[in-house]
Amino acid sequence: MGMGSPFGVFTARYEESRKRRVPDRALMARVYGYAKPYRKNLTIGIGAILLSSLTGLLSPYLHKVAIDQIIQPGLLSGFLWWIPLFIIVTLLNYFLQYVQVFQMRIVGENIVARLRDEMISKLQVISLRYFSEGEIGRIMSRPINDANNLRIFLRMGLTSIIVDTASILGSLIIIFTLNLKLALAAIAILPLALIVARFLGGFSRKAYRGTLTSVAGLTARLQENLSGMKVIKSFVREKEAAKEFEEAQDKVFRATVKAVGISAAYQPIILLMRISGTILILWLGSQMVLAGEITIGTLVAFIEYQFSYFMPLMDLVAVYDQYQSAMAAIERIFDLIDTEEEVKEVAQEKALEIDAIESLNFENVTFGYDPKVPVIHNVSFSLESSKKLAIVGPTGAGKSTIINLVARFYDPLDGRILINGHDIRAMRTSSLRRQMSIVLQDSFLFPMSVKDNIRFGRPEASDDEIVEASKAVGAHEFIMKLPGGYDYVIQEGSSNISIGQRQLISFARTLLMNPRLLILDEATSSIDPYTELVVQNALRKILENRLAIIIAHRLSTIRLCDEILVLDQGRVVERGSHRELMEKGGLYSSFYRMQFREEGYEVPLEDLSLRPALSINDRK
Repeated sequence: MGMGSPFGVFTARYEESRKRRVPDRALMARVYGYAKPYRKNLTIGIGAILLSSLTGLLSPYLHKVAIDQIIQPGLLSGFLWWIPLFIIVTLLNYFLQYVQVFQMRIVGENIVARLRDEMISKLQVISLRYFSEGEIGRIMSRPINDANNLRIFLRMGLTSIIVDTASILGSLIIIFTLNLKLALAAIAILPLALIVARFLGGFSRKAYRGTLTSVAGLTARLQENLSGMKVIKSFVREKEAAKEFEEAQDKVFRATVKAVGISAAYQPIILLMRISGTILILWLGSQMVLAGEITIGTLVAFIEYQFSYFMPLMDLVAVYDQYQSAMAAIERIFDLIDTEEEVKEVAQEKALEIDAIESLNFENVTFGYDPKVPVIHNVSFSLESSKKLAIVGPTGAGKSTIINLVARFYDPLDGRILINGHDIRAMRTSSLRRQMSIVLQDSFLFPMSVKDNIRFGRPEASDDEIVEASKAVGAHEFIMKLPGGYDYVIQEGSSNISIGQRQLISFARTLLMNPRLLILDEATSSIDPYTELVVQNALRKILENRLAIIIAHRLSTIRLCDEILVLDQGRVVERGSHRELMEKGGLYSSFYRMQFREEGYEVPLEDLSLRPALSINDRK
């Protein structure tokens, strides 16, 4: 339908300003496509609706029989055969209603489950722009809140619209002709109904508590996927993440069906109470007819109204709200499903597979997150033969943007990125990312054990390999001090470990991957000076015999590189080795000397290159 928002992003301003563009009939036709695998349940449900309507039509006829053959002749003993027949017909009607409700809810739950799975699958493949520029809460509302709104409508709304409309049409004619005495008789059965409802409520409450618990687990899994999407994509774990969500979704489905089974029992039981009320009304009304207090027509009218006047009217009002909410929810759901993938995969038969990254080349690359505002301009560099490249520059110079392009989270607006001499856009993205590993400034850890976090990119890794990688980066010592060691479970948001410890675990995870291309994006910025001394030796080992791109402000890390690229306002302004750039006395030299002084060393004033340093501060 092409319903996606600009850049595939849901923003508050966009949602508030947009108007409905797709007709309701088109949305419902598309939803019906998801119901086709459940035709059997749908057929049983529709059949039950039709049969219940037929049995409902028998009630007025039985009322007529009662009037003509029992009440008017005064043969009240005739109720001995009429009452059982009336109960049988009505119970059959209510049983069919139970079947229709249960089957239609089964269909609705499966439709929503399929839509949720499709939305999550889409979230695994769309570009990171969707997550970086969108609002996570609004993204989460699609598979949770909007899907729930649709679920409520599908399981109750459609059936109620048909049944309630027919009931209201008959009830409007007699709504102002109620009799007070009969009305009081009608509500006499209410206390018993409340007792039954309270009894069933205990079971229902327990069932729905289980549903809410499973929904909470589903929401937590979704939040983890969204928050850790960059890590998931970097380690090519999209399929595994989607599978874990499907397992959580299955728990929600089973718990909901159990709760629905109990909830569906309310209607026939409560309506059985109304049968008793009808019997009471008929008996009392007949006495009133014989006494001349009311006419036979009034009695018949009240009986019919007893079944069809108030609740159907309220239900239809509620269903109308559900209908409007469902239509908005359906459009928002398909808006997500129809979001175009900004970074598109090459056709499977044409995609290149790579076993190693031997060289990386940027050729006049220009890119901007908003195409009208480029972040980097005509950037070119080469990296091969296990060389290490450092990228430095003021905040906002475009350093992290280069990393995003190397990992193909985005595609250049102009220019080319070549891996082993081939355009990166001709390669299978999963094949590319398996050969690289990224350590971010704020690396994400999942709420699971330290051991499982380290082996995230290599699920088959042994415990010995995990320990070896941890020792190499200096993480083993602090891990062993944690309660449970490598089995220690990290809380959501890594709130139970320090930032430095989180970074060391990320280093171990990266080393275990043994990537051909290592990317460090401010990876040591959160580590204290003492820990940095430990990490520096580990970094030398990690960097051996592999290509590396390092973004760092700590120059002790930068000096490990063969070449330094200095960016300013998205352009390459300097390049060379540390010694060459220091001798040049430009932006890099100023940056280095300023940091050297901040770390407590005395530097002669004439060596500070004060003017360039002020230029850097101005840019900040």
